[in-house]
Amino acid sequence: MEWLKKLFTIILGFFGLSTILSANKSKEVKELKKIIKESKTKEKKVAKEIEKLQDDKQANKKDITNLKRNLTRTKNEIKKMEKAFEEDEVEDAAEFLRKFAKR
Repeated sequence: MEWLKKLFTIILGFFGLSTILSANKSKEVKELKKIIKESKTKEKKVAKEIEKLQDDKQANKKDITNLKRNLTRTKNEIKKMEKAFEEDEVEDAAEFLRKFAKR
């Protein structure tokens, strides 16, 4: 009966240890948060540039549509990055870090 109590406490100890370890965010996920902030600032700059070009009326429509396309692509990437950050997905975070390291 004594060994059963010890076994039970060991099992509970493993569960407690695993929850403590999973509570800490990994290095990749923390770096992803920084990249999300940088991407949001770039997104705001591109949006301001689009507004400026549209107000000038002298800008090429092709340039404006390319900037808009770039803006929507960036917004979609930010959403994916935020999802990976919130769900603490290390593999997706590492993939995004590799993408942005190339840029």
